Amino acid sequence: MISRVASSCFWMNRYLERVEMLARLEDVNMAFQLDVDLPEADRWRPLVIVTGQQEHYQETVLEHQRDDANVAQQYLTWNPDNPSSVFSSLAMARENARTIRETISLEMWEVLNDLWLWLGSRSARRAFDEDRHAFYHHLKQQCLLFHGVAEATMLHDEPFRFMRLGTTLERAGQTARVLDVKHHSMGPGDDEVESPSEAAQWLATLRYCSGVEPFFKREVTNFSGRAVAHFLLFDHAFPRSVSCNLERSKNLVRLIRMKGSSIGQRSTAKIESMLERLAALANNPETVGDLHALFTWIVASTIEVCGLVNEEFFEPAPIHGQGSNQVQSQS
Repeated sequence: MISRVASSCFWMNRYLERVEMLARLEDVNMAFQLDVDLPEADRWRPLVIVTGQQEHYQETVLEHQRDDANVAQQYLTWNPDNPSSVFSSLAMARENARTIRETISLEMWEVLNDLWLWLGSRSARRAFDEDRHAFYHHLKQQCLLFHGVAEATMLHDEPFRFMRLGTTLERAGQTARVLDVKHHSMGPGDDEVESPSEAAQWLATLRYCSGVEPFFKREVTNFSGRAVAHFLLFDHAFPRSVSCNLERSKNLVRLIRMKGSSIGQRSTAKIESMLERLAALANNPETVGDLHALFTWIVASTIEVCGLVNEEFFEPAPIHGQGSNQVQSQS
């Protein structure tokens, strides 16, 4: 499998995962604003911060407009200069899919291309202006449809594994970012006594990850921020938890690696070290400490893993003086 195809498979799913998660964040955050009374600066700017675009947002949006809900949502959804916006992420997902049309199934291409055409249509703009919940719901449903179609119509060989690796690594990082929204909205808070607003924020965090029903099926007797964080970090059966996705990432890298080759060794080692630290924290919750620092470490470590995957699989060193078959991957 040539590195160009592997890279496009990996990045296509990473970008699509960003579309779905951002649609979830914006949709849930609109409802959350109705439940709590927060300062204007703490309503939408935390979403900009956790997407990593605070500096760009401040450069492109006038100061008196930065706390405006509609301006923030326009920026997060439509801004083509924001590399993390829904528009930019979906454009890059489709572009990667276009370059590997011979690899993905026809049904996958149709779902992704239809979603892109819809996003550029008047009906999408009208839905955004008139019924924003319906707009975000459609984005989420089509992203889920894409994953279901891929599962049902592709050979489960190397291209599919690179797609799944892109999804699991992106999802691990995005879940950590979502958990950090609470810190940027309300600060660290008091672990012993949580205010109603903090409890509402933690419930919103579960909704960001579609985790409300799974969380309460665990028969949690004491709802708290720590319990929510523990579930989203450590539950190996929840498909959006950090530990679950890192475990799947480790298994996928092992399946992709060629027998007897050192390619993928560094990626595997980094994922395993992350899992070891998370397992130690899961077994001793009292040692977790500063949640914000933990979430930041997970995000940074996941970015490092993605960089290692890029170096080892997509831009490998030339062998015996031959050039490697590679392309520049997107940042």
